[in-house]
Amino acid sequence: MEAEELSLGRQSRAAALGAGPAGKRGERMAGYGAGLLLLPGFAFILLFFLVPVGLILAQSLFDPAFSLRFYERIFTGPDYLTVLWISLKIAILTTAISLAASYPVAYMLVVARPAIRSLMLAFILLPFWTNVLIRCYAWMLVLQTKGLVNTLLVGWLHALAAPAPLVFNLTGVIIGMVHYVVPINILVLFSVMKAVDLRLVQAAKGLGANPLRAFLAVFVPLTLPGVRAASMLVLVISLGFFVTPALLGGREETTIAILVNTYFTEVLDWGFGSALAGLLLVFTLAGLSLYFAAQREGAELAAR
Repeated sequence: MEAEELSLGRQSRAAALGAGPAGKRGERMAGYGAGLLLLPGFAFILLFFLVPVGLILAQSLFDPAFSLRFYERIFTGPDYLTVLWISLKIAILTTAISLAASYPVAYMLVVARPAIRSLMLAFILLPFWTNVLIRCYAWMLVLQTKGLVNTLLVGWLHALAAPAPLVFNLTGVIIGMVHYVVPINILVLFSVMKAVDLRLVQAAKGLGANPLRAFLAVFVPLTLPGVRAASMLVLVISLGFFVTPALLGGREETTIAILVNTYFTEVLDWGFGSALAGLLLVFTLAGLSLYFAAQREGAELAAR
């Protein structure tokens, strides 16, 4: 009993000391330490994101006094709204096609043996080691009228009577952009799929479900957070992509990013180019807001 009383007395004195000035000073020092750890990241975001974006937005709103005439020009000119629709269409098509192509590959990575998985990952990561310009020029050689694909379809297989228009149009843009974003999609999906317990699928099969139903009813719902994350990431990248639409597309595939580059480097109308860039940023933030709202709703449903 005496030992227990002595131990309780020590605990009460320690609690009293912790609640005193010295304890509070220690808590404040710990808070300062946490703030110092956050400082480098905050400085990086401030210098390389917030300041440049703030300057762009300021340039679109002040000319030299406050004015919305650049944004009014965007929404009153039908051509700019058409370009905005083209940008959204290309981004949505790229996201949907790349997701459909990436999901089976990511699943194969999950169920493959380690040696096969390592080989597959090497081939998936290989495009990252090639410059995007080289990839676009390679697609030009493959898709042009006398390129590899048309030579195979027309000259060898005689499947077509005339070469198909596969480049300098929407088809070429989608092919090039899907090729660029598929590795990103696969890696995001794989990171989520490898955390799914495959024994749940086996349990569903043991309870009488066929393999397809077990896959669709058990595995796919568990990977939906990864699908949403990959889709949003690819959509944001596709909205701001410039090189592939500029090289593999035609005049009808002009995007917002191409217009921004034109007004900055050729027309030298920095105010209107900044307004176009600001509009692109607004759409990106709106997409991210929808993504986080969907994530929050999914978490709430899971908690119920």
